[in-house]
Amino acid sequence: SSVFREATVPKKHKITPIDFRSRLLRSSPQIEAMEQLFEGLKDVMFSLKDPEGRYLSANKAFLIRVGIRSRSGIVGKTTRQVFPLALALEFERQDEEILRGKKGMYNRLDVVTNPDRSLGWYITDKVPVHTGRRGIVAIASTTRDLKLPANEDSETARIVDFVTTMQKRFREPIRISELAKKSGMSQGKLERKMRSIMSITPRQLLTRIRVEEAAERLVTTDDRLIDIAYDCGFCDQPTFCRQFKNLTGMTAREYRQSQWSLTTRRPDPPTPMKPIG
Repeated sequence: SSVFREATVPKKHKITPIDFRSRLLRSSPQIEAMEQLFEGLKDVMFSLKDPEGRYLSANKAFLIRVGIRSRSGIVGKTTRQVFPLALALEFERQDEEILRGKKGMYNRLDVVTNPDRSLGWYITDKVPVHTGRRGIVAIASTTRDLKLPANEDSETARIVDFVTTMQKRFREPIRISELAKKSGMSQGKLERKMRSIMSITPRQLLTRIRVEEAAERLVTTDDRLIDIAYDCGFCDQPTFCRQFKNLTGMTAREYRQSQWSLTTRRPDPPTPMKPIG
């Protein structure tokens, strides 16, 4: 989001998300009409974010999905405050690409862990919102459930089968080639299909699933880093710490402390045991 922020919102002129939303609606009344159009759609989630990644609006379907009661409750929040860390980082990456390229993103397939821990498959479209010479002032997004075909032999169904199996077995040592074979595809074909419809490789998705689970454990338990690493499928603590930082931009300890500081949990996490060897 810094791509747009540095050019248009000088630090001394920072405004709150609520003020930004009010100004945006005054300058672009069609946005309010867009909100009204999406408000009554039950199967389509709509949201609007400012260039700094803060939510300005969302329809009822979106609010229900993330467990927030009213639109006022989401205004000003970021994706990291609304979604699991690994998923939020992917959304941030998508937004950055739109702000840089000034082009929309269409028919993006995402696999999302639902609140009940089941897998949800969604198609997402994102477009930059322009207002005359001001350039991009917001990013509008719609997400809808993917209605999978009944034919079990379809390639989409095979991808679903592969990812579902990975989500269930991510704690185990996983061979991508074996899971691909069980799903009826060669590893090469699986790699190509996932890159084309999800913009991610099987190995990258596995890491994302493991980091998402680890992030949850870091916040909700006092478990040592080494225990979280093994329980989430990482071969050792250094690998876990390296991949966690590569994906999130912060160390596991920094993430735990930052999240605990927002709650009533004890401020200092336990010291992790150093790995042997």
